[in-house]
Amino acid sequence: MNSTALRTVFWVLLAAFMAWDWVASPPVDLRWEQAPIAAGSGQAVHGGHCSMPD
Repeated sequence: MNSTALRTVFWVLLAAFMAWDWVASPPVDLRWEQAPIAAGSGQAVHGGHCSMPD
């Protein structure tokens, strides 16, 4: 295979994977996502999204 064909195959596979992931994944609920600074700390998140109502 020449480099143009490999490049085309790569982009087609990447686009197919992203389309599959978009369809297969549940939507992100931003109200219940923890603050990125607290991700993985093991501590409960308090006030991560203080502007969002309960």
